Amino acid sequence: MTETNGNFGKKADACYDPAFAGRDVYENVNPKIAGLYAGESTVLDIGCGSGALGAWIKRENPQAVVNGMDMSPEAGRAATERLDAFWCIDLDLSPLPETSLKYDLIILGDILEHLKRPDLFLTGMHDHLSPGGGVIVSVPNIANYSIRLRLLFGEFRYTETGIMDRTHLRFFTWNTFAELISRCGFFVEKRTFISRFSGPLLRIFYPLLAVQFIVKLKRR
Repeated sequence: MTETNGNFGKKADACYDPAFAGRDVYENVNPKIAGLYAGESTVLDIGCGSGALGAWIKRENPQAVVNGMDMSPEAGRAATERLDAFWCIDLDLSPLPETSLKYDLIILGDILEHLKRPDLFLTGMHDHLSPGGGVIVSVPNIANYSIRLRLLFGEFRYTETGIMDRTHLRFFTWNTFAELISRCGFFVEKRTFISRFSGPLLRIFYPLLAVQFIVKLKRR
C-alpha cells in the first residue's frame, strides 16, 4: 500500500476549488480523488452529481468512456451532456443497470455512508470490474478529533453537510472502514486523506486528524 498527498500537478490542480470543504460539491472535483486517477479507460462514477469529475477525466484522457449514476434528476440533466451515459438511480432501491461493459475504475465518492447495506453494495462492485480493475472510495471519518470533542461534552448533532451530514446512515472510523474493505474482498492499494493537517503528523495520527478517508482498492 502506498500513500499520496494528492499533489498531482498543475494541470489537475485547475479542478480544485478552495470552497470545496463543507459546500455543495456537485460542481467541484475532489482533488484527492482526481489524484488517484491513473488513466483508466472505462470509468463508472457512482454519485456523479452533475458529472464534473467525469468531465475532468475526459479532459485528461479523451479516449476514456465515463458513465455516471446519481439519484438527482436535476444533476442528471448536466451529467447527460458531459458523460457517455447516465442513469438516475436510488441505490437502496434499484440494482445497477445490466451492461456488457466492465469498468477499469469505479468511483464511490461519499456514497457508502448513505446506504443501508454498504457491505453488500461494495461486494457487488466485483461484478462490474474488468480484470485488474479498481475502486476509489471516500468516506467521512466519524472519529475525527472535532467529533470526539463534541461527544466528550455530550454533543451529537446532525448538520447540513460534512461528517455529521443528516443524510448519513452509516459511520466509519479507519478501523471499521478497513474491516469493511477486507470483508468485501478488496485491499487498499493507495490511500490519502482530507485534513487541515499534513506531513508526519497526519501520516501518524490520520485516524484522529483526517476528515475524510480516500482509498484506491484492488480485488484480493
